[in-house]
Parts: sequence; C-alpha cells; structure tokens
Amino acid sequence: MNNKTNYILIGLLVLGAFLVGSLWTRVRYLEQGKQEVKEAKTPQVTGGAAQPTRPPFNPSKTEKPTVKFFVMSFCPYGNQAEAGLQPVYDLLKDKVNWQPQYIIYKDYCNQAPEDQKADCEKNSCLKKDSQTYCSMHGLGELNQDIREICAFNMGQSAKWWDFVSRVNDKCSAKDVDTCWEAQAKEAGLDTLTIKSCQESQAFSLMDKEIAQMEKYQAQGSPMVFVNDQLYDGGRAPEDYKKGICGAFNKEPTECAKALGAASANTAGGCGQ
Repeated sequence: MNNKTNYILIGLLVLGAFLVGSLWTRVRYLEQGKQEVKEAKTPQVTGGAAQPTRPPFNPSKTEKPTVKFFVMSFCPYGNQAEAGLQPVYDLLKDKVNWQPQYIIYKDYCNQAPEDQKADCEKNSCLKKDSQTYCSMHGLGELNQDIREICAFNMGQSAKWWDFVSRVNDKCSAKDVDTCWEAQAKEAGLDTLTIKSCQESQAFSLMDKEIAQMEKYQAQGSPMVFVNDQLYDGGRAPEDYKKGICGAFNKEPTECAKALGAASANTAGGCGQ
C-alpha cells in the first residue's frame, strides 16, 4: 500500500470519527432537552409537608338535626346565608332545631389606633361596667342583633324569619334603629315585647352569644354548623337542604323536593 492510499485511509478514519462524535453529541443534547421539558412540566416540591385536604361534610345523624348559624345582622355574607337557609326552614320547619347566633366582640376597638378607640367604642359598642360589647358594622347592627335574639326567643319562628328577611331588604346598619319597628309589625311581632327584652336583657343575651362563639370558635359571619359540624358548601337553598337533610337518621319526605339549582362552594364573610 503506497503513501497516497495511507493518507486517504487516515482521512476517512478522521472524518468517520468526527461524524460519530457529532452524532453522539446531538443525541445527548436531545435527551437532555427532553429531560428538561419533563422537569418543567412536573411540579417541584420545595419543602414542607403537603397540606391536608378538608374532610367531606358528613355530619352525625340524629332524629332532629340542629342547625346553628352565626351571623351579623348587616354582614352581606350573613344575609346571603339567611336567604339561603330560609327556604329550607320553610320546607322542614320544626323538623330541625334552628339556632341563630350572633357575632359580638368584646375587644373589637382594641385593634383601632389609640386616638380612634374612643370613637370606635362610641359608634360600635355598648358598655357595662368594665365590659365592652361591639359589632363590626356599628352600634345599629349591635342593637339589631339584640332585637333579633329577643324576637327569636318569643318562639314564633315563621314570624322571626319574616322579620329578619324584611330588615335585610329594607333597613341598613345606619337607619335600622328607626327602620326595624315597621318590619317587626309587618311580620306580626309584638314590638313592645322586643323593646322590653332589649332594655332589660341586652347584656345577658350578649354574654350568651359570646359564650357560643367561644365554644364553636366562631369569629366571623356566616358560619353554619349542622349537628356541630362546620358546613362549608354552597349558600343556595338546595345546597343547605342537602347538607341538613344528610343529618337525619331518616330523611323526611320533604327532602325529596328540589329548592332550585345547587351552587359552587361560596367564599366570603365578615369577621376579625
């Protein structure tokens, strides 16, 4: 084999080695690119335990379920819950133990700047001795909370729901002290009894509400409990009906009636 042939073979070997190396490099980068795409599509865990999912709403079952709902009389979200619950009351009435509760704060104005605490207490609170009782939407709301408790304790549930619905529609926290009485009369309630209760029992009633808040760790409006389990579903009547009917040992026939469409879970509330 002459020198010329040797040079040709050596050249071919060098070219082949170059082509093989280039092909290997291309394959390696393609594989690396695929891995990077895969990693980009995969959520990365940055540390910390995974958040547990909330257990499904599954209250204990009883012969007569208890529905306890915490609201503020002028929280729009609380009014939304009342509007969703009222058709369920109309459907099930005394087959359910209905218990409205009201959010009342003792330390609400402590969160205000020092130079605004006096105005806060004047506009949002009632005081007795060293105790201060406040409501988020002002003194009118606090007064109305007390009146609604007094009205409920009269034992005329259908009239109470009518009264609350009328106040929600026609009054505001600013004018309720002059607006409520006409709504109570329209609902068929004795306004003199409500006034007497408000004057003589206001502070003892508020203490009972605060005790229930502490027991259920309720600080906002609305919070609904069915047989002591927190309900966190939608606020349409059909949603509430399903949640409450699921708490009967044996569902009454009324539970088969649809109350419109169900809704998605609803967020939003008033509270500290």
